[in-house]
Amino acid sequence: MTDELLNHPGALTGDVRPTASYTLRVNGVERPVSDAWIGESLLYVLRERLGLAGAKDGCEQGECGACSVQVDGQLVNGCLVPAALAADSEINTVEGLSGSGGASDVQQALADSGAVQCGYCTPGLAMAVHDLLQRNHRPSEIEARQALCGNLCRCTGYRGALAAVQTVAEAREAALEAELDAAEQAAATAAPDEPTAAAAPPRATEQSFADLPLAGELPLYADSELWHEADQLIPPQAQAEPVVQDWSAPADAVYAAPAPAGWEPTPAHGTAADGALYGTPAQGTPYLPTPPHGTPHQEPGVYQGVPHQDPGFDGTVYATDGYGHQYTGYQATPGHDATPAHGIRLPEDENA
Repeated sequence: MTDELLNHPGALTGDVRPTASYTLRVNGVERPVSDAWIGESLLYVLRERLGLAGAKDGCEQGECGACSVQVDGQLVNGCLVPAALAADSEINTVEGLSGSGGASDVQQALADSGAVQCGYCTPGLAMAVHDLLQRNHRPSEIEARQALCGNLCRCTGYRGALAAVQTVAEAREAALEAELDAAEQAAATAAPDEPTAAAAPPRATEQSFADLPLAGELPLYADSELWHEADQLIPPQAQAEPVVQDWSAPADAVYAAPAPAGWEPTPAHGTAADGALYGTPAQGTPYLPTPPHGTPHQEPGVYQGVPHQDPGFDGTVYATDGYGHQYTGYQATPGHDATPAHGIRLPEDENA
């Protein structure tokens, strides 16, 4: 470990912090950085190692916005970004806003609107306005305020910066409209047989798509001949005739399926057949009360108009008293002579 520290490039000066060499691409130019401490911020490397002093060192805490730069199209605070992590990234600073060496439209608008006094915050404001107009060509005042809220200005305030945003947006929109009008006029005055770059290609229409050669598929338009030919290839299907329901039958007609041959229709309710009545008694017919329990049956006669045969109750009880004694009127069952009557004791039964 001691040998490694002695061989370190910073051993002679007593600096043992790790270093690295990398390349930063700033404003489209590759700029190498050699033996730089890996903890150096992008702001420090831009100002102290590369000599780009446009970004200012205000707070080194990411609060004032004076060091604002773009890294891969994103507006960041240079004091918070390690320079080693920005290697091989596209970095844009305030020096890259003006390509020809003069002030850009954003910088000129800030100066004309009175947004510059001490000038310390101006580079950060210029980068913030430039980033806003790249993302939004016609920002509202609220959107402009939100975009500039990360830049602190204690001299002029923000009214001049907001006016500069509106001025640049209107000027760029007017320039774009003038360019489009010039392109349309050039296309209108050009000869028909001389194609121009500004002329827009004709738009595809439904007829133009219909004229394209088919790739094994039927066309999508009903006016095509192949469409009708395809319909003719399908044989017509036989369709059954629709069943028309006849609702002209009389109101008292009975809609029922015809009875099979040999069946007699069910007689109407209350019709007498073979001395009996089908169905229940007619509505309103009084029912006889149920006789009390134990009442003998009636003699043969007619009940509710229906003849019935009832021998009546003769008082005979076909049962025993539970002790082997027959009740009065008990007789043996005829036809079973071999079997003694119920309740008769057998001589060979000792346990009877």
